[in-house]
Amino acid sequence: MIMIGNRIGCIVVLLLAALATAHGQNNIDNDAAARARDVLTSLDRTNNLPVFGTQLFVGASVSTRANTDPSYVLQRGDRIAVRSFGAYNADLVEEIDQNGMLFVPQVGPVDLAGRRASELQPLLEQAVRQTFTENVRVYASLLSAGSIGIYVSGDVNRPGRYLGSSTDDVLYYLQSAGGINPVRGSFRQISVLRGEEVAASFDLYQFLLSGVSPNFDFRDGDVIFVKPRGPLVGAEGEVLARYSYELLASGDKGDQLTMVARPNVSATHVSVRGFRDGQPFTKYLPLTEFMDFELEDGDRTEFRGDVFADTISVAVETSARGAQALYVLKRGSQLTDLLAQTELGAGEVDVDSIHVKRPAVAQQQKEALLRSLDRLERAATVGGSFSAEAAQVQRAEAELISSFIQRAREAEPSGIITVMERGSLLNLDLQDGDTIVIPSNTDVVLVSGEVVAPGAFVARDRSTLSDYVALAGGYQDLANTRKFVVLKRSGAAVEVSKSYRPEPGDQIMVLPRASNRGLLLATEITQVIFQLALSTATVARL
Repeated sequence: MIMIGNRIGCIVVLLLAALATAHGQNNIDNDAAARARDVLTSLDRTNNLPVFGTQLFVGASVSTRANTDPSYVLQRGDRIAVRSFGAYNADLVEEIDQNGMLFVPQVGPVDLAGRRASELQPLLEQAVRQTFTENVRVYASLLSAGSIGIYVSGDVNRPGRYLGSSTDDVLYYLQSAGGINPVRGSFRQISVLRGEEVAASFDLYQFLLSGVSPNFDFRDGDVIFVKPRGPLVGAEGEVLARYSYELLASGDKGDQLTMVARPNVSATHVSVRGFRDGQPFTKYLPLTEFMDFELEDGDRTEFRGDVFADTISVAVETSARGAQALYVLKRGSQLTDLLAQTELGAGEVDVDSIHVKRPAVAQQQKEALLRSLDRLERAATVGGSFSAEAAQVQRAEAELISSFIQRAREAEPSGIITVMERGSLLNLDLQDGDTIVIPSNTDVVLVSGEVVAPGAFVARDRSTLSDYVALAGGYQDLANTRKFVVLKRSGAAVEVSKSYRPEPGDQIMVLPRASNRGLLLATEITQVIFQLALSTATVARL
């Protein structure tokens, strides 16, 4: 049975609804912070890759303000107490104004913004004594660091007004607002609005990739606006990190992606998959040509090193000995070349059931499965109802099918290539990463799926599939009693009837029958169930 994870998109919707009830950043509890972090690790649903930049907003927000520290940098809004005795008597409390000045009566403005707290006393003493040269004592202290209110809007998780200081950076305010929403918001197009003017623009990729600090001198009432995200393009393979990277606009060329994805020096070619004019699109380009290739939202790229090495690595898995050995062969070697070097162990292994697992085949099976699931998902969500009762039934069925699809997406195909046919070995050109599986001899038959007591039973001459099901306690209520899948030790998966006579080592899979639930899409679901069994050896239940 497939183990299920929650769909990221559903989590995002629920979390945003919950976070909308928060009243200011001081009221956000630990649970809300944890939920925000879940949102920030959302995946780009098109490419199933994390969105580059979300790592900036995982963790607690920290202000740069520290008014008790002598190294604290004075800023606009800070409240300063000044006392003087002698030739000049004063007792006042003033704020550093928007020009960075502290106005002292009879003395004039003193430029303080940007100076450290430890310099406050000598700076004011110097300013007073320039006017009152004799017999004057001056005492100055920082009473409180000034706070300003900054509005954070656009595609962030908690839009609102947040308190900080003029020297707190844009990351502090964005983090206070729960971070940029990775599904909707841009990490590269962030503006600071002051009135009707754009006072500053930020591209956080410059900070992530080059360390360019996004500093800015904020003023009370400024608005940080996060624009809608640009095109997301997935990058994997020979790159430093697998992410979906944001481009600034559709039609940006491949050189823009390579700047942020940073392919390894071994990358020589790029595979591009996506959609153009509503149709599936694939392209395979040398890296030099990819630089001028126009990318679109949802494209997925894989950087590859197609400069072939002279050797390949192939594993041999022998279940009889419970071990896996790695062989390095010349490129172009065949299966028989490898088997000639392998000590099979006379009488221990079933040489008639040798098969090969290949990652590339598993990937193709996965893509075919996902296409089938996409068709089923579209079919389950399209269509109208003529009554409230029918609409309710349709919604319930859609939810049931959606849960089934989520689980099915987690299944991983085996990528098995059958190389034995009627006792004869079909030679095969080996590829790097292949695993040759040599099963051990056995005299049992396995029964799994929709039976009362799944288990292993001693193989019996002339016993049919029905006989083994009876040994397993018989069928469960939802069992498909007409068609079955049998997994052979050779890697082959075949559909059979109940009259089939299993051989030693066979695994009988009794699958569920979707029509028992009265589903309108029972036929389509049954097809997917059999596809899962044949490619992943998985019994998928609704």
